Amino acid sequence: MATYFDGSNAVTASAVTGKFIPAIWSDEIVAAYKKNLVLANLVKKLNFKGKRGDTIYIPSPNRGAASAKAAATTVTIQAASTNSNIAVSINKHYEYSRLIEDIVETQALASLRQFYTDDAGYALAKQVDTDLIKLGRTFNSGTGARYSGGYIGGDGTTAYDYSTNNVSALTDAAIRRTIQRLDDQDVPMDNRFF
Repeated sequence: MATYFDGSNAVTASAVTGKFIPAIWSDEIVAAYKKNLVLANLVKKLNFKGKRGDTIYIPSPNRGAASAKAAATTVTIQAASTNSNIAVSINKHYEYSRLIEDIVETQALASLRQFYTDDAGYALAKQVDTDLIKLGRTFNSGTGARYSGGYIGGDGTTAYDYSTNNVSALTDAAIRRTIQRLDDQDVPMDNRFF
């Protein structure tokens, strides 16, 4: 007697893909992505999912000053000032794709799946951090390609010149000078990072 198999009861990639793989893989990729972020964890994140537009305007109010107050006297009203805002362009989108032909066999090999999910998370995190670093380089009239006008090692008073690459070892004096610069610019102590 001959046995006939038509494949109708086979476990196929299409049967598995829609039910299990996307949730497992995406959660593992998000976990690897979050684990590998560095600079992105130090900046404010804005959720604009479901919103329209290509620019977010963030208010940047001017700081006020404390005034001395004597008993039974009126308070000092601070003069109104023109506040500014910071425009953030929404102009980046990244993806990570791999074509894995035999997904059922790959699912059975957890170490291979973990490599791809870890690699995807790492690649996306590295790209986000790289973009944030380049954005930071545009401050202080920088070009985005290199830092401009920053200070380097030694005693922290030598301006960095990328054309001569005049770097030197970071010293205690340079760290103290950097902290002093932050203090002089009235940067809040909360959430300072070096």
